[in-house]
Amino acid sequence: MYAILKLSARGKLVIALAVALTAGGGCAAILATSASTSLAVDAAATPACTPGTTVTVASGPVCGFVANNDRNYLGIPYAAPPVGSLRWAPPQAPTPWTNPVQATAYGSPCAQSAGTPPGSENCLFLNVVRPNDTSTNLPVLVHIHAGGFVGYSAQPIGDGDYSLLANSGHDVVVSMNYRLGIFGFLADKAFGSHSGDYGLQDQQFALGWIQQNIAQFGGDPTNVTIYGESAGGSSVCDMIASPTAAGLFERGISVSGEYNTLLGSPTSLESQDCKSLLPTQAQADAAGQNYAASVGCTRQQQAATCLRALTTAQVEATVGSGYQDGGQGTVGPTINGTTLTMSLRQALRSGRVNRAVIMAGVNRDENLVGSATTAAQYTSLVDTQYGRYASQVLAKYPLSHFDTPAIAWRTVAADSDTVCPAVETDSDLATRMPTYGFEIDDNDLSPYPLTGPPAGAEHVGAWNLVYSGTIYGGTTPLDANQQAIQDELLSTIASFAAGGNPAGQGTPAWPRFNRSGEVMSMQPAGDSELISDSQLAEQHNCGFWDKLSPNP
Repeated sequence: MYAILKLSARGKLVIALAVALTAGGGCAAILATSASTSLAVDAAATPACTPGTTVTVASGPVCGFVANNDRNYLGIPYAAPPVGSLRWAPPQAPTPWTNPVQATAYGSPCAQSAGTPPGSENCLFLNVVRPNDTSTNLPVLVHIHAGGFVGYSAQPIGDGDYSLLANSGHDVVVSMNYRLGIFGFLADKAFGSHSGDYGLQDQQFALGWIQQNIAQFGGDPTNVTIYGESAGGSSVCDMIASPTAAGLFERGISVSGEYNTLLGSPTSLESQDCKSLLPTQAQADAAGQNYAASVGCTRQQQAATCLRALTTAQVEATVGSGYQDGGQGTVGPTINGTTLTMSLRQALRSGRVNRAVIMAGVNRDENLVGSATTAAQYTSLVDTQYGRYASQVLAKYPLSHFDTPAIAWRTVAADSDTVCPAVETDSDLATRMPTYGFEIDDNDLSPYPLTGPPAGAEHVGAWNLVYSGTIYGGTTPLDANQQAIQDELLSTIASFAAGGNPAGQGTPAWPRFNRSGEVMSMQPAGDSELISDSQLAEQHNCGFWDKLSPNP
């Protein structure tokens, strides 16, 4: 890892860190993480506030800075530091302050053992970006970041920011950190009968902060859209299913929220996506007891005290990727009986959901479970993922039908794990609330520097264009085709956040999804078009996959 202190093109002090976060077979990225005093950066180097930006929230005054025709408030504490007795406890309000908080740099990422930067347990900060004018009652867009619930932070990867979203839709954009991995999701009876899911509770606490304070920034607390990619998309599904999220949002956008394997076969990600049956409280407690033993906290009556006395490094020592992948403890959402009482699909069948207007979709070639460069690797991956069904999968997807083993495998993985489950999830959502489905079919955008086989329209792919005018916040400018899909995405988000209709200016009409309805195939160069859900299912062999794994 290397770190370079620099002043970005947008005038924000950042530390650029080279990192690799492995998630079920590998996503490598370059993260840019803003400096803050919690990352030991000299406070004197933090940019000063712009005069006239001070607003007062419930805990005290904050001031920000103006850039890109936006007012930016970065690193606002929305909850008390979850340390000491608050480690593995529900979030609490921060201690009030009287002097303005200088909200001009992102707060520390949350502690994360899966990648770098390592972050800090003192990490419950949020960020507010809004157009630099005096307008009020603006739609509110709330970003829940990606990272498999074990990595990343509220700052967009690369040199991106939230100015495109704020300016294109004239919205107030909010993003938040939330506790990750073992710190966000460890369950153990020592912490009470409904332990776990602290990361989801942080998300909801931030949404509650928005209800209380966003009007001070010109936002409308009755017009809130939550959205996220990958684990952020899965989090949107969790908010729909969570009883404790009632009343905190009106709309949701789930992007690439289907990514776990179809049959629960080997992956470094704990079961967590929109289709998953999450660990029960009993399973989570058992995993937590094993975790406590692994770090030497064996006496049940003293386990909570012992665990909270560990250093951050000691907490992370035996976690790995969690109990489902040979490590210890739970590192993703669980059915803890309060925050989540059932999975999304169970909640939809029962009708016990938070009704909202939903956009949900995936990319055509999503694959988080490895890559094949040879025929032998392709066969091995199919054998590993599908076990007794492997011969059927190989017959349905013979290597001779594809140009390369890499394309063959990404097609199998995407059809199985993401696209067909997304059709099922959309169908279930549509029984309870207005739902708009989409598939991103842009071959030319990759969120990560490609050093291996071509990835196609891969995981979260084109959606990262909403944060930057370059490819994934790097130095490569968009070409005309990519600019067209960026414009469409920004228009779609703005229209949806404003009134729940994803058909924005210059975009095709977009009807609601249902069993006989249509989904939007989002393509570059202005070529997006509606396709029927039956056509989508046929293209991806969903009848075949649905027989292997019926809707739980």
